Amino acid sequence: MYTIIMKIRLMCFIFLFTFSFFLSSEDFENNFLGGYLDFEKLFLNMNGDYGVTFFPFLERSYGGRDLGLSGAFTGVADDVSTIEANPAGTSTLQNTELFFSHSKLYGDINYNALAYTMRFNELGFGMAVRMAYLPFTHYDMLGFESGSGIISYTIINFNGSYNFLRTYERFGLSLGTNIKLYIYGVPDTIIANQSSVNIAFDFGLLTRFNFLKFHKTIQKNFSVGLVVQNIGPFTENEPPPTSINLGFGYRPIKKLLITSDLHYMINYSEFTYQNWNYRAGVEVHVTDYFSFLGGVSIKSSPSASIGINLEFDQFRLTAVYNPDLVDLAQFSISGSIKFGDMGRAKRQKKIDDLYTNVLVLINESMYSEAELILNEILSMSPNYTPAKRTINMVLKHTELYKRIRQVIDESEQIFD
Repeated sequence: MYTIIMKIRLMCFIFLFTFSFFLSSEDFENNFLGGYLDFEKLFLNMNGDYGVTFFPFLERSYGGRDLGLSGAFTGVADDVSTIEANPAGTSTLQNTELFFSHSKLYGDINYNALAYTMRFNELGFGMAVRMAYLPFTHYDMLGFESGSGIISYTIINFNGSYNFLRTYERFGLSLGTNIKLYIYGVPDTIIANQSSVNIAFDFGLLTRFNFLKFHKTIQKNFSVGLVVQNIGPFTENEPPPTSINLGFGYRPIKKLLITSDLHYMINYSEFTYQNWNYRAGVEVHVTDYFSFLGGVSIKSSPSASIGINLEFDQFRLTAVYNPDLVDLAQFSISGSIKFGDMGRAKRQKKIDDLYTNVLVLINESMYSEAELILNEILSMSPNYTPAKRTINMVLKHTELYKRIRQVIDESEQIFD
């Protein structure tokens, strides 16, 4: 038995020696180890049948409600996850938020995200960092361990957006962009000169309006988003996962949100065999603070997601499980700390109270006093359309009153 084992080992050694004789060490690393370490192939189907693309984590959700709705968030874009789902959403967020999430993917792969968004009236900003860690051990030609380390995928995101044409009644049109710096890190202890750095861009738009609304709130109940995602240069002839995403969000009643997304992956390669990806999700509020999340993603390997969301005035907690049996299953827990709205709600309440006083003054025919307050309102909020309409009416009444007063004075002079 011992002799047989020795013969097998000797044959393996001769084979490896002969193989290395015909291939230089450089060829061996480029052809054999290069293919062995091609982790993009391992994660090729991480989000669908996207063919040969580089850095598929660019398409990965941050976690939170976005993941709970199976990525059908392009048209929703109402929390910090909008940085990835739709860059136009940051100019519409109610609060300044600090977001963090931890996701456990396949095997020993950990995926973490940290994001921050803030809004100055119609201008929104955001910054985010995402990292995935892949423990890996390198073996030489003879099968002996020659090095180990952690391969990392890092994405640094800078966001900016602006909401145009917003008025008191109209949501307007929000436009936004992301600048992404993505870094593929391979330690030299595994293999040298494999790390890379590149850049990608996102462009998005978002609008909201009322449609088949069966509840009374000031917020619009239907939203539409369009995003072109991950446009950028190739990395050693491998493209980023560029896609065009169209999404809708519909809230027929206050406690129900229905979402739908259609994603089209740009085909850079002949190996891409499915470009379309349909996603749908639903959020059901059991109470004002607690809701269930669910979603599906339709592709060659369909997946689903389930989760819960706890929403409070100062923070949000979300837990989601994505039981994907073909791609990478994911369990994610995330939280957001809300730092307030920078005084926007307080300022809006003051404007509404002033406008109420205006209506009282008009009812008492005190048009001059009403005009002064209306001008104050418009100086605070130039797009407050109720004040715009009312001041035009007040000016007409004031002018009419002056004419009547003039006619009366002239009549008195005639009779005198």
